[in-house]
Amino acid sequence: MTQSQPYVRPVCGQDYAALRQSGTPASRARVELGLAPARSLRMERAFRAKAGRGEGDPQQPKFARHEAHVAAVMAQGGFCALSERRVGRSGVCVALPLIWPKGAKRG
Repeated sequence: MTQSQPYVRPVCGQDYAALRQSGTPASRARVELGLAPARSLRMERAFRAKAGRGEGDPQQPKFARHEAHVAAVMAQGGFCALSERRVGRSGVCVALPLIWPKGAKRG
């Protein structure tokens, strides 16, 4: 009597996209999904192309999908951030004022 192997669903682009949208770096997604480097590169290209068309993560601002823009902003000191304040013993609330990155040009 032979013992059958359990069914393992093949990895698809949606698996890769779900990891990338959750903030997992491309290299980590490749390892977690057990992808060959060439296949991982193809999935990353497809993921970026989809994000560039405005598809994918709806919470990510459209300008942040443009790598040249992000690189230019980072070269000027980075993005502004909202400050946080404590609410109760364990809560955190996003609030104003904006926190400017060190060395960033304002206006």
